[in-house]
Parts: sequence; structure tokens; C-alpha cells
Amino acid sequence: MNPSGIEAYRLGRSFDVMPIPMDPAHCVDVPAGPLVFVVESRRLTDEAINSNAVERGRPDATYDSGIDDGGACVHVLSAADRSEHLRFDCFDNEPHYHYIRQEDQQNVVVRFDQFAEGDARTWTLGRLRSRLPHMLGSLGLTELADAVRATDLEPAVAEVERLLAR
Repeated sequence: MNPSGIEAYRLGRSFDVMPIPMDPAHCVDVPAGPLVFVVESRRLTDEAINSNAVERGRPDATYDSGIDDGGACVHVLSAADRSEHLRFDCFDNEPHYHYIRQEDQQNVVVRFDQFAEGDARTWTLGRLRSRLPHMLGSLGLTELADAVRATDLEPAVAEVERLLAR
């Protein structure tokens, strides 16, 4: 059977292992009305990925890929229950972002194209300023998306920008 090539048109790659949890020692919370932005300094390695899979009962999801990357990360959480819905990993080598479907326990990782989009931090700030309701809505979080539309997030995004510049 020949592959159709349709996988090239899918948004990201879906994993049934949730993202690695935040490390509170490296996190700063930024309240943003119905959201909380969490800025974290993060290092991603095969060891961290594999430990996360084993801790979540998925030893079958471990692998060795030679990943050793890191940088700033911006988590987007619901203020009501601190569930994470989006994550922007502004990494040095392989920047990417996550759509996190809590209800389905699904983690969709989308590769960021730094050649087309430029700096991952600048792009992320643009998404926080103008696309969050759309991104949250794509996850089926209509009420949260509407609450975000009705909120002035700029003071919180400006604080995230200040933290990313450090």
C-alpha cells in the first residue's frame, strides 16, 4: 500500500503521553484574567522524555533520539483549575508548541518553522496577543476562549515578554 502523503497536511504529531510536567523551581506565574501564563526555563533530553513516559505508565513510549535542547517555555493554563492547554517551547534548536487536549489525554506537538516565522519568542508573544482565543477554541474550550476575548491580556503578555528577555 502506498502512503497517500496526507500526513504532511496534519497539524502536528499526536502523542498519547502527556507533556513533561512543569518544574516549579524554574517557573514564574503571570496571572492573566481567566488564564495563567507560566514562564519556565526548560531543558529537554531523551532522559527527561523517557522518565516522563515511564512515570505515566507508558514504558512502551520510550526511545532514544539524541534530543538535547532547551530554552524558554510559556505554558497557558486555565486560572480556574490550572489545567494546561497550550505550551510554547521556544527552544534553541527545535522550537515547537503543543495543543494539550486534557479531556482526551492527547498531546499534539507542532514543529515551529523558524525559517518562515523568525524568532520563536517573538512569534509566541504574537500568538499570546492575537491568536489565543482561536487556539483555545480549536481545543473545544469555547467558554475559556470567550473569556479570553473579553479580557485585556496585554499587561500579562508584557510581563511574559519581560521575563522572556531575561
